Amino acid sequence: MRPTTAQLETFFWIARLGSVKEAAQHLNLAQPTISLRLQELEAQFQRTLFERGGRRLVLTFAGEALLPRAAALVQELTGIRELITGEAQSTGGVVRVGLSETFAHICLSGWMKLLARDLPGVQLDIAVGTSAELEHQVVERRLDLAFVINPVGDPKLAVIPLGIQDVTWAAAPELELPRQITPQLLASQIVITNPHPSPMYRQIIDWFREDGIEPEKICRCTSVTLATELVRQGHGVSLLPTPLIEPYLRNGAILSLLPSRQPTPSRLYCIYRFAEQNRLLDAVLAAARSAIETLNFLRN
Repeated sequence: MRPTTAQLETFFWIARLGSVKEAAQHLNLAQPTISLRLQELEAQFQRTLFERGGRRLVLTFAGEALLPRAAALVQELTGIRELITGEAQSTGGVVRVGLSETFAHICLSGWMKLLARDLPGVQLDIAVGTSAELEHQVVERRLDLAFVINPVGDPKLAVIPLGIQDVTWAAAPELELPRQITPQLLASQIVITNPHPSPMYRQIIDWFREDGIEPEKICRCTSVTLATELVRQGHGVSLLPTPLIEPYLRNGAILSLLPSRQPTPSRLYCIYRFAEQNRLLDAVLAAARSAIETLNFLRN
């Protein structure tokens, strides 16, 4: 026997959505039908394609090898259906997206307005977190795509550069720091940062270490918004996203400090798994790009 297109399509959606239940809902089929198709496919390959990881199904080595070919087949099936019907299928479905906090605060509303206007069939499931957390979730297929700063990179991921998100060394006026700063000068201050291994942490620590210095006191905080508030209230200094703190810079609640040496740039990327690229993800990314350009959120 040969695997059927229905079996391979079922396999693809289980892999993408992480469960038999969600694949059944997407394909409008009963869960027993989905389970039977998977069992038949595994019997033909004489390989287990999934293992259970908590509440989700995780691909085995054999499943990982099969997925790119199954994804290509699903893309071809979509094209064949459009050729037969003479119509392009409307782009729609649930997309699980991960957003860095600054991107969520500045761009999410405009992005969702564009999606509602141009892609009304798209529904976003949104997770906000540090870039390191979001990258891990894309690798683990808990997210379909994410917008992250300076990803570490993984061979399974497509990494699409979008532009530079400006950052500012910032402090409250009450700290009475000079505007011109060096690592030596800030080393005695409380430095507020996301935890290791976040890009924010790497940027800050690398900035000090290039001068052979370690900051004496570090306050780790998973929220950039909360870190901004701590800086505003005078609890320490931080390297913060400029778009996020612009209102405070304008009213003088936070001061921008001028470093002797600029930190590593914060580059925003869209990441997703190579094997899962499809027209839906392409359309969602295109809408995000439009929102970013409209808001002048990034620079080249």
